[in-house]
Amino acid sequence: MQPFNTGHEDTVHDVQYDFYGRSVATCSSDQHIKVFKLDRESTQWVLNDSWRAHDSSIVSLDWASPEYGRLIASASYDKTVKIWEEDPDQEECSGRRWTRLCTLNDSKGSLYCVKFAPAHLGLRLACIGNDGMVRIYDALDPSNLRSWALTTEINVLPVAPANNLQSAFGLSWCISRFSAEKLAVCALDQAYIYQRAKDGNMYQAGKLPGHASLIRCISWAPSIGRSYHLIATGCKDGKVRIFKVNERQSGESTPALSDDEMTMDGAKSPKPRQSNLQVELLSEHDDHKSEVWSVSWNLTGTILSSTGEDGKVRLWKSTYSKEYKCMSIITAKQNI
Repeated sequence: MQPFNTGHEDTVHDVQYDFYGRSVATCSSDQHIKVFKLDRESTQWVLNDSWRAHDSSIVSLDWASPEYGRLIASASYDKTVKIWEEDPDQEECSGRRWTRLCTLNDSKGSLYCVKFAPAHLGLRLACIGNDGMVRIYDALDPSNLRSWALTTEINVLPVAPANNLQSAFGLSWCISRFSAEKLAVCALDQAYIYQRAKDGNMYQAGKLPGHASLIRCISWAPSIGRSYHLIATGCKDGKVRIFKVNERQSGESTPALSDDEMTMDGAKSPKPRQSNLQVELLSEHDDHKSEVWSVSWNLTGTILSSTGEDGKVRLWKSTYSKEYKCMSIITAKQNI
């Protein structure tokens, strides 16, 4: 692993590869987004463009599926999500290569995370901010990406945290085509799974237990070849946790979620929903010995990477006995 200088003038908050791994986007407290492309001959990252994108710190960004074009969504403390499209006719490093298509400004608080939905759900994105609300937007017309509509609101927290307190929020979509639309959400020290019902509403279908401090990141693993789901979280308490989620078959007895555990588009459901998800803590690890800031699965959902304040990336893999072990530790200087 080789470090490279992004040229940002302040803290870099998020780094995201595109689908093919040939471009990488970064965002920073300097209010700029930078996009780099990989030079295959020199294997170096070369600046594609840099532009001032928001009026405050930019803390999250994400690439859309390539079938919808070269799109980036960014979320900022200025309470807005902006959607950007690359214009290949503009000169690189001109500051004009990425055009703003749309600004979504429904949030009442600073935004912390934005994620595009998997491609089979259409051109859709979700964001969450300090007001404790998840908002889901859909592109109204694939031929006009400037027009987006707020289609779902989920009230995750009954009371928004005070602005002077440290907060943490995150999102991760389930990418499986063979189950109902699901979204994992972490808000402060709580983590939930929301699922879309047949009537089109989102309801709380499960909860990830065992967290006692701020959850910095949540990641839903691709479920290729598995009959169950895996979700990982990284926490301020220094632990990486891995959860196993089973979908119950229809006809099995399932406990109902109480009214105070459920939200549906920002309001309590008039009657309890039956949960079809069974969640269990598979393993937890404190190898970082410090705050864990990020967790992420590979494309096949077989290897989990985590990084924390110890400045190291740890790679986790399941053994034959289904126990997760740290298989490698990566630093910018050497591999252990």
